[in-house]
Amino acid sequence: MEQHSSRFSEPENSLYNLPFGVGESYELRQGNCTFHTHSVENKNEFAFDFIMDIGTPIHAARAGQVAAIEERFFDGNNKTSDFNYVAIAHEDGTFAFYIHITNSGVTVELGEFVEQGDVIAYSGDTGMESIPHLHFHVIELDDSCVENNVIGACSSIPISFKNASPNDKVLQQGVTYTAM
Repeated sequence: MEQHSSRFSEPENSLYNLPFGVGESYELRQGNCTFHTHSVENKNEFAFDFIMDIGTPIHAARAGQVAAIEERFFDGNNKTSDFNYVAIAHEDGTFAFYIHITNSGVTVELGEFVEQGDVIAYSGDTGMESIPHLHFHVIELDDSCVENNVIGACSSIPISFKNASPNDKVLQQGVTYTAM
C-alpha cells in the first residue's frame, strides 16, 4: 500500500466524507490494495469494506446525482453475486458506489440530487460476502471501461476522507474509524 500513498490526497483536501453518520464508528474490515475483491485484477483495488449491522443509515460521501439503483435482492443471499447498490455521479465525472444495501433500503430516487451527508440507503447483507458490511468505492469513467456500457469494468480510484478519525491519509484495515 505504501507504493500508492502518493496517489491519495491529504485528508484536509479530500472531497469525501466517510459514508456514515457523524459520531458513528465502524471497523474497516478490508481496505485498499489487499486481496481478492480489493485487487487490481478485480478493478476494486481502492475499495473499502466497513463492518455494519443490517439497517445502518448510509450517508452520501459527496454531493451528486443518483445515477443507478438496485434494491430488489434480499439479505443473506450470499451464495449469489446479486447485490443491491446506489451509484452517485459527481460533477467531475466520478461515481461513488455504495454496495450490499438491504432489500428496498434505498431512500433516494433515480436522478435525485443529494447533498454530502444525506442518508441515501440502509446497509444490508446482499451479494457474495461473509458478514454484513458496506462496500464503498469511487470510479472514474474512461473509454476502456465504458465500452459496451459496462461501468462495472471501470477501475476504482484512490480517495481519502476529510472527516475520518484517526485522520489517516490511507485508511488501515482493522482500524475503527469515527466520522467527525
